[in-house]
Amino acid sequence: MLSEESAQAPANNVEVRDGVQYVTITAQGGYSPSVSTIVPGIPTKLIVKTNGTYDCSSTLVIREVGFQKTLEPVGEEVIDLGIPKSGGSIQGICGMGMYNFTVETK
Repeated sequence: MLSEESAQAPANNVEVRDGVQYVTITAQGGYSPSVSTIVPGIPTKLIVKTNGTYDCSSTLVIREVGFQKTLEPVGEEVIDLGIPKSGGSIQGICGMGMYNFTVETK
């Protein structure tokens, strides 16, 4: 389970490489960080990392982009978030609705 402090810490998990914005989160006992802030208008990909993830956070649903999948227990899943618009947000939620994360634009 994630500590409340780590879930509330400022996200330093966004980088732009070759014109694509990458947001990296970890799925295990929830999602960390719980909130990520991105720049709108840039092609964006979400990287979800797992490492021995067998709880409900391994089943990920992102309705805004039509993604629903049980992630491999160990590895990375790259999910295309498209080109997010200003003022929007994308939410990921576990299969049981217990854990979630948000990617929001500035």
